[in-house]
Amino acid sequence: MEEVIKYFESLEERIATLEAELASLEAELDELKSRPAPEPQVVEKVVEKVVEKPVEVIKEVVVEKPVVVAAPVVEPKPAEPEQVQEENASPKAAIYGKAVADIRQAISLGDRFLYQRELFGQNAELMQKTLTELNALGSFDEAMEYIRRFGWDTESNSYQQFIVTLHRRFG
Repeated sequence: MEEVIKYFESLEERIATLEAELASLEAELDELKSRPAPEPQVVEKVVEKVVEKPVEVIKEVVVEKPVVVAAPVVEPKPAEPEQVQEENASPKAAIYGKAVADIRQAISLGDRFLYQRELFGQNAELMQKTLTELNALGSFDEAMEYIRRFGWDTESNSYQQFIVTLHRRFG
């Protein structure tokens, strides 16, 4: 009976720790949301054009302004025949997104929380170690072999999203 009581006490302590960690993460997220948009920056581009006579230098000044756009909710439309052909002809990058050198670049803040919660059992240290080791691997097949040891539910949405992220890392 004492073992059961100790077990429940340890669970209560773990829950309290997780609640505190969640509150801290929510506060950090609120802080990020409340930050003002960055000021527009002036970027100067120098374009050189070589001709047979003297070299002509053309300068462009481009003002980049941050744009905040709310994503509209759009119902998917059935693909038209021409569109299907274009998709079939496109490379893997069009399916999975732009390739990245470091897997962390492909993981958004929201996905980071999702993966940590659903795939790594709230263990941020394990997730960071795993991402570092995955970056060191040489191919997608090696990465898949590596993550099989976790025994994740391959039907879950979080697992499927993580696999897409791996595709972005390994092309």
